[in-house]
Amino acid sequence: MPTMANITVKKKDGTTDIVFDAIAASGGDTSPAIWRQDTGAAAGLPVGLRALFRMFQSWNGPKSARVIRMLMRFPYAVQDSTTTLYSAKDSVAIDISVTVPQSIPSANIGEAVYQGLNLAAATLVKQSVDTGYAPN
Repeated sequence: MPTMANITVKKKDGTTDIVFDAIAASGGDTSPAIWRQDTGAAAGLPVGLRALFRMFQSWNGPKSARVIRMLMRFPYAVQDSTTTLYSAKDSVAIDISVTVPQSIPSANIGEAVYQGLNLAAATLVKQSVDTGYAPN
């Protein structure tokens, strides 16, 4: 089992690092591990308006597979010019679910997980999600 730690990712520019700070480690099944973007431009925002990443784990119904679910919420915060208070106008939500049958050898699981999540991180996939359209 991996140990909770901060996660560093690149911004869309491919150069700038963004750190998602470790907020809470998972307490077990259905208890999420939580990361929050507390640095950079997010540091000036109220905590509830910062990007948040959560990861849950649980068994499927018959307990034959582990299900990992990752949820990210990236709010679009705006500041009222009169009150100077921030509010969330809307947010981008990313929901990824991975089901890993426990009857498959670990080497095959590892290969499937790395290939699948690397595909999700591929430039073409990110461009498609960014524009809202699959490649045609």
